[in-house]
Amino acid sequence: MIWNNVSGDVLTLSQRRAFRNYIEHGGGFVGVHGSAGDPVCYWDWYADTLIGARLAGHPITRQFQDARIAVDNAAHPVAQGLPAAWTMKDEWHSFHSIPRAARAHVIATLDEASYGPAGWLEQELRMGDHAIAWTNCIARGRKFYTAIGPLPASYAEPHVVALIEQDVAYAAGAGPAACTKRGNR
Repeated sequence: MIWNNVSGDVLTLSQRRAFRNYIEHGGGFVGVHGSAGDPVCYWDWYADTLIGARLAGHPITRQFQDARIAVDNAAHPVAQGLPAAWTMKDEWHSFHSIPRAARAHVIATLDEASYGPAGWLEQELRMGDHAIAWTNCIARGRKFYTAIGPLPASYAEPHVVALIEQDVAYAAGAGPAACTKRGNR
């Protein structure tokens, strides 16, 4: 299942139960950019467990900026073939929590010194450990999320294309390690 910039309260309660059951019993999920939800989220499992972080905001006065992305876990199947770092323009999302603290496997981070992370009314959006792409198991299911992706040009960037192709394969079950009921890998 791929959600590309899906935002808002889009599922009924019974659809939420079916979605969660699908993931926990071995389904795959890829979330892109706005699919991390809105600053106000009415489905805690989706934001806190599946995504693993709640959106805090993004720069407003300079909404789209060049920034440096660094590959954090080059050994992960999703990162295969990616350079150690690259620079691109995007709308850089920040989160209230650090995905690594929720046991996510961070694939790539954002170099906060390479852009101006000031949000609405100069809201501080620096995270320190600023994950931009991560994965983890949700029971038996695989999840991948990347905050990259509101601009059409993002999908022409070769490193983003490689990242998304590899994360779709990973979420579909490709790769050496399967998720177990305890949620490892």
